[in-house]
Amino acid sequence: MGQLFQFLYYYRAFFLFLGLELLSFWLLIRTNPYHSSAYFHSSNTISGTIFQTKSDIHSYFELKEVNKNLAEDNAGLRELISRKDQPVLYSVQQDSAKIPDIAYAYDYIAARVINNSTRNIHNFLTINKGKKHGIEPGMGVISNQGVVGKVMSVSNNFATIASLLNTEMYVSSSMKSNGTFCTTNWNGSDPLTSGLLYVPRHLQLFANDSIVTSGFNSVFPPDLLIGTIKSFEIESNATFYKVDIKLANDFYAMSYVYVINNPHREEQSIIEQEITGDE
Repeated sequence: MGQLFQFLYYYRAFFLFLGLELLSFWLLIRTNPYHSSAYFHSSNTISGTIFQTKSDIHSYFELKEVNKNLAEDNAGLRELISRKDQPVLYSVQQDSAKIPDIAYAYDYIAARVINNSTRNIHNFLTINKGKKHGIEPGMGVISNQGVVGKVMSVSNNFATIASLLNTEMYVSSSMKSNGTFCTTNWNGSDPLTSGLLYVPRHLQLFANDSIVTSGFNSVFPPDLLIGTIKSFEIESNATFYKVDIKLANDFYAMSYVYVINNPHREEQSIIEQEITGDE
């Protein structure tokens, strides 16, 4: 132990210099947007390559389960296609004013999860698709089970996603049973459970009621499953319920996701920002 202290004392000037260099580098990245962007872009590429290699080895031993999931997906897609091809018959003449507009189509980019965190208050996933595959920051991400999160950072071959297990992630939501609008936001504790905000007290709530996306933004289409009501309570003088929902996705076992490309996302975001800027 004495030799260790002698070594540290002998090279104290070097260690002091190294510490100051690291502190300066950290302050430069934290306070300079250009350097911060360049650093995260480079680190995202390097870490993405490492995670890709690690994921390739791990995924080899999960091929059986992956094939099972793909078969289930194909079965569901075939069912949707068969329903789409069935003719729609009306027994009475419909009022054209009551027929809803046909929503524009979304594109979906399949990607494999190569890194995933669940133990922090700001959790992220890394996927093996990036800018050259058409992925951009702000795109929504889902899985077969439901909503996953939103793309935050993109390099040429990789992308980082803020998952629902991120306290800064808010998703415009609605209750499937009555259409009431609310907001999903994780409270930072249980990775299987999220909070549901702004549910007014006059509503009658039911356990297992589905919570879906509202479609009131350019990130997610409407009616994508987020979770189901797990528990709820309200204080005597409170305006809103305290609601917990069981998330549809198990973020401990996240293998493949789909990035949503809304062809009108940029146009919708611009016009909404103009309205917000005028307030």
